[in-house]
Amino acid sequence: MARKMMKQSTLMSYFKRPRLEEDDTPLPPTEPGFTDSACNTVRPPSLVACSPPPVLSPGQPDVALPTDLSAIEEPPSQPHLKEFPCTVKNGKSRCFSSKWYGEFSWLEYSVKTNSLFCKMCRHFAGGADGPFVREGFVDWKHLRQACEKHQQSKPHSLSLEKFQNYRANQSSGRGNVLNQMNRDAMDYLFIERNRDHLKVVLDIVLLCAKQDIPLRGHREDADALNRGNFLELFKFMCKYDPQIQSRLEQLPRNGTLMSPDVQNELLESAASLLLRKIKAEIREPGTYYALMADEYKDESKRELVAVCVRYINGGKIKERAIGFVDTNDMSAVAIAEKILEVIEPLQLDPSLCVGFSFDGASVMSGNKGGVHVILKQTFPQAVYVQCNSHRLNLVLCATSKVSGHVSAFFDTVNNIHSFMTGSSRHARFVEVQKELHPDRPFLELQRSVDTRWSSKSGAVSKILTLLDVILEVLAEYSESSGQTQAEAQSLLLQIQTKKFVFLLVTFGKLFQTSDFAIWGLQSPTLCVTECIDLIEGLKENFAQFRHDSKCGYEAVMKLTEELMSKYDIMSWDITSGNRKRRLPARLTESVVTTSLGKATSVKNDDDLRHLWNDILDRELTELNTRFQEDQYGIMRTAATFLPHSKTFAQTESMRTTCDHYHISVEDAELTVFIEQLRRKVANGLEFPSLMEVLDICAPDIFPNLSKLLRAIITLPMTSCSVERLFSTAGRIKTHLRASMSTTRLNNLSILSFEKELCDTLDYDEIISIFNARPRRLRLVL
Repeated sequence: MARKMMKQSTLMSYFKRPRLEEDDTPLPPTEPGFTDSACNTVRPPSLVACSPPPVLSPGQPDVALPTDLSAIEEPPSQPHLKEFPCTVKNGKSRCFSSKWYGEFSWLEYSVKTNSLFCKMCRHFAGGADGPFVREGFVDWKHLRQACEKHQQSKPHSLSLEKFQNYRANQSSGRGNVLNQMNRDAMDYLFIERNRDHLKVVLDIVLLCAKQDIPLRGHREDADALNRGNFLELFKFMCKYDPQIQSRLEQLPRNGTLMSPDVQNELLESAASLLLRKIKAEIREPGTYYALMADEYKDESKRELVAVCVRYINGGKIKERAIGFVDTNDMSAVAIAEKILEVIEPLQLDPSLCVGFSFDGASVMSGNKGGVHVILKQTFPQAVYVQCNSHRLNLVLCATSKVSGHVSAFFDTVNNIHSFMTGSSRHARFVEVQKELHPDRPFLELQRSVDTRWSSKSGAVSKILTLLDVILEVLAEYSESSGQTQAEAQSLLLQIQTKKFVFLLVTFGKLFQTSDFAIWGLQSPTLCVTECIDLIEGLKENFAQFRHDSKCGYEAVMKLTEELMSKYDIMSWDITSGNRKRRLPARLTESVVTTSLGKATSVKNDDDLRHLWNDILDRELTELNTRFQEDQYGIMRTAATFLPHSKTFAQTESMRTTCDHYHISVEDAELTVFIEQLRRKVANGLEFPSLMEVLDICAPDIFPNLSKLLRAIITLPMTSCSVERLFSTAGRIKTHLRASMSTTRLNNLSILSFEKELCDTLDYDEIISIFNARPRRLRLVL
């Protein structure tokens, strides 16, 4: 007890000792342990005893500070003089005033040098530099601005935190080496506890992001029955792991890291790390890339511009989502600026961009002021490729409107879908389908929409499959009463005709053939040669249907008659008006296949044949018009490297592409590589696409050919990845989440779209990014 009283009296006498005079030697603090300036660790007393009060950051030159400033354990030196010395500058005399002590408590004044210092930054310089730390501040005119700037700086905040830690370490019972070592161990345990808790939070946040489910609930207070997916999942995990709940209870109430703002910051940190990984892949030496972009209106009616990037990495084609931004200006210049804004964080080399892929909208594809024209000013070697999936969809849309008969047919298809979606009628539709086809899975009808690429094929194929069910349901409701009876009778009259069945079978056959091209053109690994094969194969199939009656018209008529016989269909057409239409005199010597106005009725097989020919002629015309030969010669160059191509090894076909991309391929290099290809083909190897050719093209042996192949393969044929990104955003931002900000939607969409890459993210790296901002909870030592 006596020893304790003696220690306390010694300590009190130390704090009450007189201020140092000019010639006195500064005494070191006698209390052991304070926070080191380089890290948040507590130094042992042996290090403290040999350190003078002014502690500067490593690497700073030694500066002779005034000796009338306060020691580390003393309050700031803030003398109240009657008159402070004046400084004349630019003809004006100014001086310091003691009123500034009240506004900035960290200020201390040196009478010897007539200058100001920051007490915390002098002793614990956390990277701080400047007049408040070293030579002293004397610019009295700008004192307020300088003090506010210094007080808000990050180095000052770090110095203040270290000073407070030092003050806490000086409390009774914590001043010996053993206690400091124990405290270091406890700090490590506390930080590990905090990081383990944050990893659980991060797990739940990323799970909800990848599964496209909302994190927050309508009400999240303790009395709510459903507090949202995030809190309910956390509660569920606590049920099977009590340590999670125990860690949460040990944390301060203002540091649980479970607030919506923390969720947004974690999403932003994870998305930022994901983009860093994409950036690292694209910026590998010699990696070519291409840009794909499109516009989309979300649930809150915001116009979004999204961008994806295509490149080759690890021997595979990658199409990654970069993100999107909202815009109020849909002009070509504004869209181009937004695209550049999205890709700016990647710091891409413009000379390595080989192409763009947009849809065929005039704002994107215009030859004078379109988006691709504006972007070529930044990416001069890029080639614009209109999305081939959009092109093929436009072909099918044009074919579905070739004549009044065809337009009326698709109207009837949509009317059938609308009729069967009524509550009572749909229930009966389900019952009849189970009665007639008990062993077959239940099928729903589909609506034909121009903007949904596979909807026309799905609508026709579903009606063709469920034709018996549809006829049975319509027959039942045609004997009811009211508006339902009238609609059912009208649909029965339209369906039970040879014209409708013929068109149903015709488009079923044509769409079934084009479906393979539609699916293939949506592949993210599609390159130029596969695209050419799909389109040319589709042209050949339709040309064969047009000129070979056995596999075309006759096959369709045979199936049509079988269906008519099966369902007792006898009528040809319900189009009113049997009077033959009179042609103008100027057209008497012409053959008129169709005309505007009311369509003539179908009366015989010749009329159906004309209908068949009109459909196929329009299909072939649209295909030849919309899929023209490219002006850059890239398709011909690609065929040069495929052994099964007719233009294989024709070196003159690749010169245009080499000149465009500034890739110089010598004749000797090409000759040796072509011979190598021929030998491998002779040994039984196959090269169906350019990726297989690239696999055997070693960059150290054939450097220029490898570059050329990579550039051609990287060129995008479709922009379907952007459409898939929009589909992801549509699943996330529903009408219940319409108030979601674009930043949060962007982060959620990227993490959901790139699930594979998201699963490889390191949680420690995410926490490091998250901890870049000041946190109430310590996450690093």
